[in-house]
Amino acid sequence: MNRHLRILFITRKYPPSVGGMERLSYQFVNNISKRAQVFVISWSGSRIGLPWFLMYALGRGLYLARKADVLHAGDPVVGPVVWFLGRFYHLPIVVNVHGLDLVFDFPAYRLLISRLLPRFHRIVCISRAVYSKALEMGLEPERCRVIHPGIDMPSQVPERDLARRYIENWLKKPLANRQIWLTVGRLVARKGVAWFCEQVLPRLRDIINGFIYLIVGTGPEFQYIHKIIRRFNLTNHVYLLGLVDDKHLSWLYSGADAFIMPNIPQRYDMEGFGIVALEAAAYGLPVIAARIDGIQDAVIEGESGYLLVPGDAEVWVNFLRSCLIHPSLLEDLRPRARSAVHSFFEWNKIIDSYMNMYYEIINDHSSNQLKKIF
Repeated sequence: MNRHLRILFITRKYPPSVGGMERLSYQFVNNISKRAQVFVISWSGSRIGLPWFLMYALGRGLYLARKADVLHAGDPVVGPVVWFLGRFYHLPIVVNVHGLDLVFDFPAYRLLISRLLPRFHRIVCISRAVYSKALEMGLEPERCRVIHPGIDMPSQVPERDLARRYIENWLKKPLANRQIWLTVGRLVARKGVAWFCEQVLPRLRDIINGFIYLIVGTGPEFQYIHKIIRRFNLTNHVYLLGLVDDKHLSWLYSGADAFIMPNIPQRYDMEGFGIVALEAAAYGLPVIAARIDGIQDAVIEGESGYLLVPGDAEVWVNFLRSCLIHPSLLEDLRPRARSAVHSFFEWNKIIDSYMNMYYEIINDHSSNQLKKIF
C-alpha cells in the first residue's frame, strides 16, 4: 500500500448520517485509503452541533496536519478550518463543491465563500454543471477540476423475480404485470416528486396493467406529497416508504423497472450530481431523469437511462406511457446500465483523478515555496 502521500480529510457529512454527501465522503475515504494514508476528522451529527465540530476539527487538525502532505475539505462549510491549517503549516489545500454550496442564498455565507474559495489551490466540482457555477462566481478555471463521484458496484444483485416477490410481500398486494417505478432521495422541492405526483401520474393511472410508484425518503415535502396522493386518488399506485436501509434498498433496485428522477428547476438550489442514479444503474435499473444540473453527468443517455425535459408534464406523460405500452424501452437498457456505470464511474478511475490532482498541487506548492526562498 502506498503510504508516501498523506491526506487530512475534514468533513461534516459522514455516516451514520444518511445522504448523498455522507455516502460520497465515506466511499471516498474507503477508496482513497487503498492508495494513500488518510487522516479523517468527521461529523455525523445535527447542524446544531456544527459550531462545536468546527472548533474540534481545528484543534484536532492542528495535531494531524503536521503529518499530512495535503489538506482536503469535504465542502466549503469546513473550508475556513482547512484554509487556516493550510496557512499555519504551509500546505496545499483542496475543497469539494457540490452545487447547493455555490448557490445557497444567504448573504453572509455567499460573502464568505466568494472570498474563501479563491484561496484554495484546487476546487473539485462534482459535475460540469457545478463547474459552470464555479466559473460564474469568478473562480479561475485552472484551479477548478471536474471529478465525478464514484460508485462501489454491488457484489451481489438479487434475482429480479425474487426481488419482485419481495416487493409484493412488502406492499402486501399482487403486482401482476404492473411496472414498478422507484424514487430515492430527500423529499425537497428540487427533486420534483410532488410535481411528478400532481402533474404526471394522474394522467397515467388508467393504462391497462399500469404502474406502482415507490418513494423512498423523507423531507419537508413528505406530508405535502401524502396529500397529493389522496387528492388525486393515487393510493393504489403511489407508496411513501420513508427511510429504507441499504439491504432493503438493494431489493427495491433489483425488482423495479425504472428509477425516476423528476427534478425541476429551483432558484437558489441545484442537483449537483445525483449519486442515486449511479446506484440504481449499478443494479441494472434504467434511470428516467430530468435533463437538468449535474444529473446530466450522472445519466449516460441511451446506456444507463433517458433524459427528459424538466417540468414538461406532457413530455413525461408521453414517454412513460410509451414505457408502459412498450416495456422494451426499459428492458433493452438493463444489461447496458450496469456496464456503463462500471466503465465511467468505478472508484479506481475516480481515485486516479484525485491522486493526479494531489501530486500536481504538491509539486506546484513546493515550487512556489522554493521561489519565495530564492
